[in-house]
Amino acid sequence: MNFVELSEAEIKKLNFACGNFLQSWEMYQRYGQIGRESYFVGVKDAHDTVLVAGLMTARPWHFGKKVFRVAGGWLMDYGSANTKSVLEFLTAQAREFCRKKSGIALEIAPNIIARPRDAHNQVVAGEDNLNIKAELENLGYKYLGEFEQVKWTFVKDLHGEDPEEMFKAFRTDHRQRIRRAEREEVRVRELSLEELGVLKEIAAEAGERHGFKDPDMTYYRSMKKAFGDKIKFVVAELPTERLEQVSAKGRSLALKKSDSYTPLAAAMFVNDGKELIYLYSGSVRKLQKYGGAHLIQWQMLQEALKTGCQKYNFYGVRPIEGDGVYNFKLGFRGRVEELLGTFILPIGVLGRIYAMRLSVQEYGEIH
Repeated sequence: MNFVELSEAEIKKLNFACGNFLQSWEMYQRYGQIGRESYFVGVKDAHDTVLVAGLMTARPWHFGKKVFRVAGGWLMDYGSANTKSVLEFLTAQAREFCRKKSGIALEIAPNIIARPRDAHNQVVAGEDNLNIKAELENLGYKYLGEFEQVKWTFVKDLHGEDPEEMFKAFRTDHRQRIRRAEREEVRVRELSLEELGVLKEIAAEAGERHGFKDPDMTYYRSMKKAFGDKIKFVVAELPTERLEQVSAKGRSLALKKSDSYTPLAAAMFVNDGKELIYLYSGSVRKLQKYGGAHLIQWQMLQEALKTGCQKYNFYGVRPIEGDGVYNFKLGFRGRVEELLGTFILPIGVLGRIYAMRLSVQEYGEIH
């Protein structure tokens, strides 16, 4: 086996089941455009077949040292007969690669299911990947839980789904919100780059309410530049005249109005061909009754079906009773995915000191 840096052609041909937008040619381009140190490396066999691939990024630490990261995890067939030997070779080579580039640690977050679960976060029958967790720990990785990348997600499988039957399966209150939004003539449209302030403002307010940090405008713009049409920023808007009718009944609503429409909710999506991923979003709290957020999900679910996606990924959740975000996503029906989590491989004495100070976390954010 050989550990090498992959070419553009090789990266674009990658087709592993655990593939994801964080491990893509587009993301590699984005890092280059924003000046972030990054490498797309891989392991090849004697026949020049790529057995493993991974987009590695570096962030500065102290004393000229760096921490490397493989967000979205190594791309490989984790269920193959030679997984153990491949992981052993990969770990030794990746450690040396990072060491030569002043790395003190390497973080990875495999995009594979730890244990299969149902919609209510109960473990169900099926294959798990806990053996991979044990193998990584045997190789010297320390388990960190969710840390800086989501471990708990909520997904909806789309195989053979019919839009009408899908809608009927939504929870009753979700169907009612969507129907109300349609009666109120709420529209969902794509935001231009010049209008991204709408998403930023709404997502920032939602972040304060739900305890997550929304990204800055540079993130949104750089993602759009790298991914192009695969990225969509959408907004749900209510005709302002309908809002004014409500205000006339004695309620005071201080909201920005533009082109005769008032924003209700906004969101960012990534369509990588296999799945449609729902990333950052928010809704105007005072106007949630108009169903803007619900209508966005319904229209994007239909788009996922039309574009042939196999899965709709609602992304991060805290799958515990009473959590508002989890309850919202649960109403569209689906299941909880417990991913394997984040692991860190110390490199040298400084790396061991760095890793020793890190504790397991269950909720984080993507960068």
